[in-house]
Amino acid sequence: MAGDARTFASLLTPAGLKEVKTYADGVGPWKPHLIPSRQVDANHDGKPEDLNGDGKIDERDRVMMAPTEVVKNAHAAGLFVHAYTFRSEAKRLASDFKGDPKAEYQLFYQLGVDGVFSDFADHAVAARNR
Repeated sequence: MAGDARTFASLLTPAGLKEVKTYADGVGPWKPHLIPSRQVDANHDGKPEDLNGDGKIDERDRVMMAPTEVVKNAHAAGLFVHAYTFRSEAKRLASDFKGDPKAEYQLFYQLGVDGVFSDFADHAVAARNR
């Protein structure tokens, strides 16, 4: 496909999703393409805040942002959405979830994802059935 300037993000636009529907039944976007997160610099010193006070900056120090339109647009194009990759370790969860992996799953289920790719299938199912 030399010369094709499209990116993965291009495929997640309404037009890109309609094109994907011509050859697929679903998409498997990375979680941040559906609900991004960001670091916080509350004191404006140019450094991210250590929200949990553990001396490290990682996912636990991020906050969730507003969802994108990808799930809505994918469903409008007739596609399933299966987000990836869900992990249950506290260090892999944004501060909003307070170390509870089921809270992250539920946020994405409420957004309307049809399924998830998870390294902890039991947690994914338990959160879905909650």
